[in-house]
Amino acid sequence: MAGVYWNPVLLVILFCILLLIVVVWGRIFFRRDYNRDTGQVKPFNSGLLDEVNYNVQSSNLYWGFRKALDSLYKVMIHNHDGDLNNYLKWMVIIIAACLLLISGGLL
Repeated sequence: MAGVYWNPVLLVILFCILLLIVVVWGRIFFRRDYNRDTGQVKPFNSGLLDEVNYNVQSSNLYWGFRKALDSLYKVMIHNHDGDLNNYLKWMVIIIAACLLLISGGLL
């Protein structure tokens, strides 16, 4: 008999054994001095001890990428009309072009 031997009970037992090994390995090698009630949970602020508001607005989060691709976004916003049929039409055209390239139809 060639192929893979399928026994769900054996696989569950094997998974539990692997999980137990990972847990025991983690208890042995990882540090135990982590405490959620101390300053260890605060983000590193380059040595500043002041409380800083870490709420970053989405408009500022990707500012550099948006600024670099601003001309592309202007074209995309101009062409965006929200009609699902237009998006599906372009998806079908792009998939057809990819299939033609893969099959050698355009060579």
